[in-house]
Amino acid sequence: MGHSTVADEIVAILQAVGIDTCFGVPGGQTVPFYGAARARGFRHVLVHDERNGACAADAYARVSGRVGMCDATVGPGATNLVSGLAEAYASGVPVLALVADIKTGREHLRRRGVSSQALEQADLLRPVSKWLARVHRPEMLADMMEHALRVATTGRPGPVVLEIPEDVMASPVDAFDLSRFTPEAASWPRHRPAAAAGDVARAVALLAAAERPIVLAGGGAVASGAYAEVARLADTFGLPVVTSINGKGIIDERHPRAGGVVGVFGDVGASQTLQQADVVLVLGSKFAQFNSFLWRLPGREQTLIHVDVDGEELGRAIPAAIGIVADIREAAAQIADGLTALSPRFAWTRQGVLPPQPGTAPDDPAVAPEAVVAAIADLAPDDSILVTDASLASGWTAARYPIRRAGRGFLAPRGLAGIGWAGGAALGAALGSPAGTRVVAVAGDGAAAYWLGEIETAVRMELPIIFVMLNNAGYGWVIQGERSLGITPESVFRPVDFAAVGRAMGAGASRAATLDEAREGLAAALSQPGPYVLDVLSSELSSPSVDYALLVPEAASKLGAYGMG
Repeated sequence: MGHSTVADEIVAILQAVGIDTCFGVPGGQTVPFYGAARARGFRHVLVHDERNGACAADAYARVSGRVGMCDATVGPGATNLVSGLAEAYASGVPVLALVADIKTGREHLRRRGVSSQALEQADLLRPVSKWLARVHRPEMLADMMEHALRVATTGRPGPVVLEIPEDVMASPVDAFDLSRFTPEAASWPRHRPAAAAGDVARAVALLAAAERPIVLAGGGAVASGAYAEVARLADTFGLPVVTSINGKGIIDERHPRAGGVVGVFGDVGASQTLQQADVVLVLGSKFAQFNSFLWRLPGREQTLIHVDVDGEELGRAIPAAIGIVADIREAAAQIADGLTALSPRFAWTRQGVLPPQPGTAPDDPAVAPEAVVAAIADLAPDDSILVTDASLASGWTAARYPIRRAGRGFLAPRGLAGIGWAGGAALGAALGSPAGTRVVAVAGDGAAAYWLGEIETAVRMELPIIFVMLNNAGYGWVIQGERSLGITPESVFRPVDFAAVGRAMGAGASRAATLDEAREGLAAALSQPGPYVLDVLSSELSSPSVDYALLVPEAASKLGAYGMG
């Protein structure tokens, strides 16, 4: 075998398994990896903050079906990864984080940075990763890379962390036999366990006997790629389909049996439809707080069949009559096969008065965020990917942006739901999808401030990303909560011209004070291939949040939708 270094072999393994992109910020300890990547033609994307690199790796994994990758140097670089990895961990997305560490002989100098930038970084990263390990010797690398990929892609997927000490990264090593590293090693889900036949039979019997059955699809259904199987349940048997935010995209939302997103940031009609079901087939949802109105929907009086690849989630938040541990695509196909033998057909629809969908008051002089999202849906190509940030942006987009194809056309940070995700995620979505795919990132100005530097990254990489800033000069969700509690002063900023920021970084840009100007800006953005910043002066008064009292009036609270905490 030929002579090589650990850094060279890392890149060789990545190329062998089909991971073609890494996002990161360099440090002295990772320079050998950067050198090996550039020498071998491996695409490394230089970002401005390690957090954004982790978010980019997350989105890359979601759209590509391969493990996403990011890197960071020791100490401050590692601490910056935490928020991004935490979202991937909570959303079950496989990411490989390569993190540098101090030289092996300096362990006694780790505390309080006596060895430059050192700290107990493994203790920080362990809670946000499925597995963390340190490559103590060069010859360990191949086995540890193999296992890292195995852990990331099996069971409930998630991020893994490999620490490489500075002296090990540059160490010579004999080139490894790469025959065991194939593209299957970095694809996810890696295994597809089927459901037990007895569980399937019980689920089929419950569904067939139901009067108003429904499918509630979560992020696990999208991760499994159960698009055809969910469409079959809707087409063949007439089952309505509603989704969580991360489940959005499991079905074309123009389908006559597609009901939309449920929960605080969802469509009122979708939640009302779910409320009226008697049997709920839950496919890959963990029942997050906002999606379930504080675990009140589905209700205890409804019968749940809960399918998840992770048995830990079954019955954890809401009790289930039947819990099934299986890959969602496999289980959905098995259930559909079972129903075929009984040939049930359901045509039930939501009954009663539909409560109004929350939005912007007609007399509000600022641009209505929901109108901006509707304009994006009207103008953007059907194969676009919409990337939303957390907080109110997630609500506007989840409820108001219709997905016109089954697939990863909508990405949201609903695992941890921390703001500041969309900028890095937009990079990953653009580079993980087919070349030329249009990506639209929607964020409030508070969230955008976390990742403004990545506009330059998009310009440098010539990526077709439109950054839409819903600019209300403050933390909108917090401001509205403060007003409901009578708290002053409010969490507001001085006005920022984000269009000017975009131009300064080399992007096309415009500012919109009216809906017509917003539509003109979107048209201009779509007419050019590179990145564009659209700064929309939106309202700080409007909210997409659905109050549970719209569905159950006796649950009314003076805090309204803000009583979800």
